[in-house]
This record gives sequence, structure tokens and C-alpha cells, in this order.
Amino acid sequence: MVDYTTREMMEAIRLSVTNSNFLVRTFFPTVKTHLAEKIEVDVKKGGRKMAPFVSPRRGGKVVTREGFHTNQIQTPKLAPERLVTTDDVTKRGFGENVYTAMSPEEREDELLAQDTLEMQEMIDRRTEWMAAKVLTTGGFDVVDEKEGIDIHVDYNFTNQEVLSGTNKWDNEASDPDADLLKWSLAVTKASGVKPDILLCDSKTMRLYLNHAKVIAKANILNVNDTRIEPKIIDANVTFHGRIASLGLDLYSYDEWIDDESNPGMQVLPYGTVMLANSKGIGTVHYGAVTQAEPGQGFVTYEAQSVPKHIVDEDNDIEKLRMTSRPLPAPDDVDSWAILVVAS
Repeated sequence: MVDYTTREMMEAIRLSVTNSNFLVRTFFPTVKTHLAEKIEVDVKKGGRKMAPFVSPRRGGKVVTREGFHTNQIQTPKLAPERLVTTDDVTKRGFGENVYTAMSPEEREDELLAQDTLEMQEMIDRRTEWMAAKVLTTGGFDVVDEKEGIDIHVDYNFTNQEVLSGTNKWDNEASDPDADLLKWSLAVTKASGVKPDILLCDSKTMRLYLNHAKVIAKANILNVNDTRIEPKIIDANVTFHGRIASLGLDLYSYDEWIDDESNPGMQVLPYGTVMLANSKGIGTVHYGAVTQAEPGQGFVTYEAQSVPKHIVDEDNDIEKLRMTSRPLPAPDDVDSWAILVVAS
């Protein structure tokens, strides 16, 4: 069994793994790593101050800096791990040719590479889940009574409205464009950032595009105001067109993940509509990972993901662990809005 160093595996991961998470790469495009597990995250809430008028006989006037709130947060720890046994390296694996001449050593290398990518994908999915929770509710909880985990993340997000009664978009009396205009202006006023993306799941998108008032308004205004030109961006994202009068590109996002308590959970729930800016709203912070290394004692790594390869020679078992401490955080908690338009 080959014993791979952590640094060697980190470099291999860096060269082979790309971020496929739509919410993370679109709305949390910046990455910051830290040398501590508990980090301080600065979040501001709006602000549009003008420069003051000053008398020609005065040098200037002191203005206060925009306020912000510092959150000290314990970064959640993600650490999936896989075992490799002698059975795994001596028997044909999934998809392997029946007549292959692959040696146990070659199978070992292939399994370790495959496990590394699959566990990184698990970490990416959990990060996407956290990003979705931050975007739709303003935070998330990490609770595990057995493991003693209890982390509460709350960024004081208030740009949210739950429509009810005839205001729901599945009711013909509702006015979706009026709702979108109201919240687009509210976000722009509060943060100075104009939303240019409307994002929801495909079922909610159909609710909007098929609404009688949306269709009627598009026909009355101008044929060029509403351009519905569906185009698949990737397996989970579709571009549906643009509403010029609202300055919004329309995207649907359909993704599901398997949570232990909720298998097949939809990342962006039906009826949830987000207005945000395509330049992003925040950062994914990564806390430090500290682990024992052979002959080195405890070593702290400042990185997005840190692998650990453990060899139990007495029992002929290898263990591969991937550890990451991601934390999505907004820069300005007023720079996007959430509408719950149907249930």
C-alpha cells in the first residue's frame, strides 16, 4: 500500500476538482481561507450616504464610516471518509472490464482517486445547501445531538416576503411584475445594487411565464420587451429569457440533494423566487483544518479541502478522509431579496 502525503493529495485535488455548484459559483464567487476554525465575518446592511456640503471657509466635515456587524462563527466541519480493503483492490470494481489485467496496486490508485472526487462532490453539495439556506432564509443551523454539534448562523436577513391569498402567483388576481418591481427597487434603494437575475425552480418559472398579466403586459408594451429564448446552461440551469422593463434575466435552477433526514430535497424549493445581482453577493470562507500527520504531530492547513490518507498495515486497511470547513457569508445582507410566491 502506497502512503500518500497530504501535500501531494492537496495538489492533485487542486488540479482536478472544479466547482460545479451553481449557487456558490454565481452568488459566492470569492473564496477566502483562514488560519483559524472560528472566524470573524463582517456583514453590512445597506447604506447610501452622500457627501456633505461644507462651507468654503472650512476644511471638511467628518463623516462616519458605514456600519457593519461582525459575526464570530465556528466554521462547520465536513469530514466524509472511505475505507479501502484488500477485497476492494483484488476484485473487479464497478464498470471495470471483466477481462482486465489491472493489478491491486493500480486498483488502489484508481479507488483513491475516485473516492477523493466523490467525497469532494459531497462537500460541494453540502456547501451548496448552506449557500441555499443563506440565500433563502439568511442563515442555517448545524445540530447533531449525538456528536455534540450546535452552530447557529444568522446574518439578520430581512428582505423576504411571503405572499398569501390572492397575491400568490397561482391566483389570477395577483400581479407578479408588480411584486418584482417593488422588491427590485427595495434592494436597489437599500444597498445600491440593482438585481439583474430572477432565479427560481422550473415549476415556479412556468407559473410566472404563464401568468395572464405577465403575458398581457408583454404584448402591450413591446414585442422586444420580453424575450423568451430558453437555453440550457448546464444539467440543472436553464436561461429562459429577459424582461427588459425589469432589467432581469430569467433563470431556473433544479437541483436535488440527499440529506440524511430528507432524501431528494430540492435545493431551491418550489415557490421561492430570488432577485439578486449576477456579480455575486458574498464569499465562501474556509476555516483552518488541523490534523495529526506522521512524524510531524499536529499540522494546521489553510485550504478549502484537506485530505488525510491513513494506512493500517496490521489490518490491511486504508482510510481516506476529506475535511473542509466552508462558510458562505454575504457582504451586504440587503443586496438580494426572496419572495415566496406559491406553496
